[in-house]
Amino acid sequence: MNILGVTSMRNEGPYLLEWFAHHLGAGVNSFLVYSNDCEDGTDDMLALLDRAGVLTHVPHQPLTGKSIQWQAFQAAWKHDLRKSADWVLVSDVDEFLNIHVDGQTIPDLLQAMPEDIDGVVIPWRLFGHNDKLSIEDAPVTEQFTASIPADAVYPPATTFFKMLFRAKGPFNQLGVHRPKQKPPEKAGLPILVDGGGLALPFEFAAQPQRISLYDISNGRALVEMNHYAIRSAAAFLIKRARGLPDRRGKAVDLSYWVERNFNTEENTSIRPMSGATAEHLDRLRALPGMAELHNHAVDWHR
Repeated sequence: MNILGVTSMRNEGPYLLEWFAHHLGAGVNSFLVYSNDCEDGTDDMLALLDRAGVLTHVPHQPLTGKSIQWQAFQAAWKHDLRKSADWVLVSDVDEFLNIHVDGQTIPDLLQAMPEDIDGVVIPWRLFGHNDKLSIEDAPVTEQFTASIPADAVYPPATTFFKMLFRAKGPFNQLGVHRPKQKPPEKAGLPILVDGGGLALPFEFAAQPQRISLYDISNGRALVEMNHYAIRSAAAFLIKRARGLPDRRGKAVDLSYWVERNFNTEENTSIRPMSGATAEHLDRLRALPGMAELHNHAVDWHR
């Protein structure tokens, strides 16, 4: 099974090795990564990982006046890696797949799902700064272990999701939260399930612009997406300076902090995946020259 991860990056150096290691452990076996305007050495780290055969890195020179992330997605859809993939997951470096089925890999997850589905809708779980102020050189999943409750329905961001989808399903473009769909009169509607494996209603599949599961589903018994949108207070300031890749006009300000910084309950549900992550992380860190690049990125962020 060929599982492709697609992402775009800018100034993510301190976090990217853990993110790749985690998703390698989860069964993602190819990555298509677009980078732009990096100042912390993220692009150099990606180039090294590309040479090592871990991923495919595409340095991206975006056109002005258009969303950087959407430009990358349009290019990624046409890429041979996407065309040869069986399943695709589009996610950001602050999003960690949290698989709850035994084995904790995407093939295990799909084995637990109904057959002949086109996509798994994976609900977000918002994680807060966990009283961390400075930028620490430690795994994100170990530093930030406080989240919003699973049954929360407000603010709206807590009802957002990502989608793991079949590359040859009725889709015709990548998207931030869900792929764009082919006209239903030509390809039909996708068969979608929630994070608990339950079928989502016709109305949800028929609304391809919908990015909220509010009043539709909160299924996450089998899989959810840990979203570390805040990280530490200092890391949040770096994110504020960088801006958002898909909506440059949206401010990363105090309202963004309030809408996503939830430390309501202790949540270590991702811990069963840590063993596989650690093995891959040791391997990536040991690549010649990687330690120096990683340390430079951490220093730049500090």
